Amino acid sequence: MQTLITNGILLTPTERVDDGWVLTEGGYVSEVGPGPPPPADVTIDADGRVIAPGFIDLHVQGMAGYDLWDQSEDRFQRAMRHMATTGVVACQASVEPRPEICDVMRPRLGRSVGGTRLVGLYFECPFISPEKCGAIPPELVHDPSPKLADEILGFSRGLVTSFTIAPERPGALDLIRRLRGERGPTGQPIVCAIGHTAARYDEAVAGVRAGITHATHLFNAMLWLHHREPGPIGAVLVRPHVTAEIVCDGVHLHPAVVRLAVMCKGPRRLCLITDAVSARDHPVVNGAPRLPDGTIAGSVLTIDRAVANVMRFTDLSLPEAVEMATLTPARVLGLDATHGSLDVGKAADIVLFDEDVTVSLTMIGGRVVYEADT
Repeated sequence: MQTLITNGILLTPTERVDDGWVLTEGGYVSEVGPGPPPPADVTIDADGRVIAPGFIDLHVQGMAGYDLWDQSEDRFQRAMRHMATTGVVACQASVEPRPEICDVMRPRLGRSVGGTRLVGLYFECPFISPEKCGAIPPELVHDPSPKLADEILGFSRGLVTSFTIAPERPGALDLIRRLRGERGPTGQPIVCAIGHTAARYDEAVAGVRAGITHATHLFNAMLWLHHREPGPIGAVLVRPHVTAEIVCDGVHLHPAVVRLAVMCKGPRRLCLITDAVSARDHPVVNGAPRLPDGTIAGSVLTIDRAVANVMRFTDLSLPEAVEMATLTPARVLGLDATHGSLDVGKAADIVLFDEDVTVSLTMIGGRVVYEADT
């Protein structure tokens, strides 16, 4: 069946096309263009709204009061359906690396039951710095070791797509090289990300040389940038091939820091994430969930608000801001050949939203999974 979305502003990574349309068939984009659209079995009138690729959230823990690792399939699906209302078509779940969690998550991988599709798991621990563990319980932090790595890979193989690693930890560099030789569920090498780290600049550079290609929530939970010791932030900002993610909620980062990150990395190397949590365990204080000592414990951000915020904090255009939540995270996971933009042959993962980035429709694999009441 062919579905046509027409009469909208079509976004590509480089431009916005007025009077644009996209035709989908069999779950994929079959044609796009400006001007008069072709006939179709089903027509959706965008009514002047933006037609964009669906958002990809690389880093999310929970949503709408539900944890993504909840054993209840109903609660998991509630979280994924709510995520779809914010335009997210695919996500990477940040969870603890435990066998029982992997057993729960394995049958959920790659499915969309009326909501966002899970593409993989993001392990933020245990191979991080105890000094920079943030809201991660200290008992979950361990030095890298071949034995522990083998154990985690054993119960998570085929699920894990990304690991956060503090490269200054003993044995970390060997672990990074080992993980880069492993494949995730997408068939791509596991992403090694620097994060939760007290690394000095030289230690961070050594991690990059060993195989780190990404940074977990840049600026947060890592040694700060100093003009005589740039630390991990400096190492990430000056290396063009290293991507990074930011929580653009106005709480985790000052708008000026967001501008700095955008100026250094650009939309092609900087991702918008939510790091959202269920917010059941910690109260929301001054815009974010927090531990009793004030430490930020995730966010209550949604990706549509992150797109709106990054435009408000910087001088980025709408196509550039959208790229940070679509094609750039797809590149990080090695999915950009099939996802992240509305090119012919790619997955028909599409979102409609207005000028305020308020989502009104989400399509995953050519199927509408969310449509706002009109």
